[in-house]
Amino acid sequence: MSLSQLEQAVYRKCKECNKTRRIFDVEYQICFLCYNLKIILKPEQSGNKVIDNFIRYTQINKAITKGKMEFVPYDQFKNIEFIAEGGFSKVYKATWVNGPINNWGEVNQNSWKITRDRNLTVVLKKLNNSKNITSKELNELQIFYQIYSDKKIGHGNIAEYFGITQDPITKDIMIIMTYYSEGDLIGYLNNKFYNINWSEKLLHLFFIARGLYDIHKLDIIHRDLHSGNIFFRKGSDGEISFLGDLGISKSATESTNDNENYGIIPYMAPEILQGQKYTKASDIYSFGMIMWESMTGRRPFWDQNHDIELIIDIYDGLRPQIVTNAPDGYIELMKECWHSDPNKRPTAKDVYYKINKIYDEEKARTNNNPTKIIKSSDIGPVTTNHSGAIYKSRLISGMINSAMSIRSSRSVSETDKRKFANLINDDNDQSIKTKKLRENEFNDYLTNEIELDINVDYNKLHEPQNKGYVTKELEFDI
Repeated sequence: MSLSQLEQAVYRKCKECNKTRRIFDVEYQICFLCYNLKIILKPEQSGNKVIDNFIRYTQINKAITKGKMEFVPYDQFKNIEFIAEGGFSKVYKATWVNGPINNWGEVNQNSWKITRDRNLTVVLKKLNNSKNITSKELNELQIFYQIYSDKKIGHGNIAEYFGITQDPITKDIMIIMTYYSEGDLIGYLNNKFYNINWSEKLLHLFFIARGLYDIHKLDIIHRDLHSGNIFFRKGSDGEISFLGDLGISKSATESTNDNENYGIIPYMAPEILQGQKYTKASDIYSFGMIMWESMTGRRPFWDQNHDIELIIDIYDGLRPQIVTNAPDGYIELMKECWHSDPNKRPTAKDVYYKINKIYDEEKARTNNNPTKIIKSSDIGPVTTNHSGAIYKSRLISGMINSAMSIRSSRSVSETDKRKFANLINDDNDQSIKTKKLRENEFNDYLTNEIELDINVDYNKLHEPQNKGYVTKELEFDI
């Protein structure tokens, strides 16, 4: 390319990206960005058109410096180590030899010298049965790209993704993600609960609320918010928390006939457990459960079977017991978040600002009179959860249908009982009326005696046979 051509800065439609941009080579009609991608980067191809088209789409957007992705050959990873298994995937820790590009911002400049963060520890998330991948399986990356390509939000507390690789044996797709050295919120609380003051707890909740606020601004619903999807890493002033795992996130404006419900029962809003559609308010309910978990160091309903009965109880208003203290306004906000009526829950914006206010007030009292974490048998990490407590996202649509059917049949049964009780009351009233009509025929003593007999018989009719059981039931309901 001649000096005169450079000076003229020709703008034409690029044959590679089909966008009007400054042209690198007039003869071949290729822009600087596409030239750098094609000639300098020489990106690897997966051979899957869905994957390759998506990755190219992220790379040719010159407006963003983050959110760009690569397809990385599997042999670029070493020290691959299994970490955990989720509801839809297996998670591995690995070392990425070449590492991600860290100067994407220079991709559209005259001479791009690629620099990489070599030998970076990352997470490889293998999607189950993803050999024949479609755009649906790329939802997690598409949501991430949507977040990072929008300049209206800060996305500082959203977990970062780097691209895709492929298991050479199973051919399953593996998403390349940031590795968070301090683990998730579950491990963070288990390991440090009594060493974390309220200011630190509130700061982490503030980070989570900010991440949730950011995705809600874009009309994205997380749909699977729980402590296993909140990650930590060390920062200059302590740990920083990030909102992650956008695997089943969806746009709030997306029309879908997908009635399948995935998740962890204790974190799922009552309306979802009734089979209703996910909304932003459903995420807020989950955030309320995370507030309770941060307060107690235990997972919600850790001591119960996560079955159909729990679904019914949550729908009917059961919430984890509040057994400890918290800074002013904290418990009130938590209760607002898990309100049974989704319309009465605060928005992510409300939560973000309220958490910030509570944090500022607590921070101001740190040196004088900070909120104490009271040690008791009711709070703090537990070594063993109930054997039926399942803290792994799973398909529970069938359980929801069964729960609603059982609850409906019980409601009908209760209605029948009330009708029967009303009939007894009507009969009793009729007996009293008959008795009063006969008062002129009997003396006062006899009338009173008849009244006493009626009352005694009526009370016996309604008296529970097992008083101890009824007492316990009432205490539980309260």
